[in-house]
Amino acid sequence: TTGLQFGGTLFGRKAELSTIIDSYRRSEVGESESVLISGKSGTGKSLLAVEVGKHVISNGGVLLTGKFDQLQQGKPFSALA
Repeated sequence: TTGLQFGGTLFGRKAELSTIIDSYRRSEVGESESVLISGKSGTGKSLLAVEVGKHVISNGGVLLTGKFDQLQQGKPFSALA
């Protein structure tokens, strides 16, 4: 599914957002969860992550994020440095 962005608003990603928030809720009760957001440029991945982050932080959670730069592909763990 491709999402649309207008002025920082997320459209067309309700299912994905719900799936990730459900994963977060399971982690709150002790389940092991991880989420990977991937896709082509311009499909709303970063904005989806921001929306999830708002939910996590507003519920007292901790959010760790990273973002890979195409020009840094040869450097392991560059998104976390």
